[in-house]
Amino acid sequence: MTTTTATIASRIPGAEPYQGDDWAQSLSRWTATPMFLMGVMAVLTSLILGIAGGINAGEFFGSLASPDFSDLGRAEVLGQWTGAIAFLGMGFILGGVVMHLVNIVRTLRDAGRDVQTSLGAPALKLRKPWTGQLTPHVMLMGVMAEAGAFITGIVAAVKIGSLNAALLANPGAASPGDLADIGFARAASTWLPGLRFAGLAILLTSVVLVLLTIQKTLRFQADRVTEIAQRTSRPVLPPTPAGDPVFHGRAVPTVPTVPTGRGRTRARRGA
Repeated sequence: MTTTTATIASRIPGAEPYQGDDWAQSLSRWTATPMFLMGVMAVLTSLILGIAGGINAGEFFGSLASPDFSDLGRAEVLGQWTGAIAFLGMGFILGGVVMHLVNIVRTLRDAGRDVQTSLGAPALKLRKPWTGQLTPHVMLMGVMAEAGAFITGIVAAVKIGSLNAALLANPGAASPGDLADIGFARAASTWLPGLRFAGLAILLTSVVLVLLTIQKTLRFQADRVTEIAQRTSRPVLPPTPAGDPVFHGRAVPTVPTVPTGRGRTRARRGA
């Protein structure tokens, strides 16, 4: 009964009684900042690993007269680790950004509730639009894509690290098992970038969705405040007849007068 009454109290499309957080909003409340910080740390870690891998690759190719194949092996392993951790970190950063934007939606909703309550009106909110319903699912899809690419990259790094580094420079001397490991790592290096960038594209799509949700929420709040103001404003007074004195839209009361006998009038005392 309360839901029906509160819903009828507004003619704004999509208005419904105020409710608390759902599962996605509760998740964003607690995980937005930790996810963002984990992403930043992962990106910084990948930067360090990439520098180390570049140094090993430079040492190997800088001493081809007497090459140390262990440098080549470390460069290959660190290269796999760098890509895996870097894109996982970027996924966490964008996921944290999406969750912080969801928290902005929560703040707008609660601020609208406080404003409506202070004006003596029932607290209503916008029914979650389709953009808000898709946002958490799209964001999780992007994070899972980055997590899958991370796991595959780590498997490729482990397979490369378990080989004799000299086989990387001369795969023809590798056994069928070692050659399969080399082939897996090379194949992963070919298709993993596509998966990683697809995950980032999905995460950016979730950012667009939550921004559209914020736009819809702001429009609803503006319409709701306008509706409350129209209902609580003073009624407009009817126009006064022509010739009646008015003062700021109100008729000025006339002072009773009495004749003086000389064709003049004077104000009655005590009137």
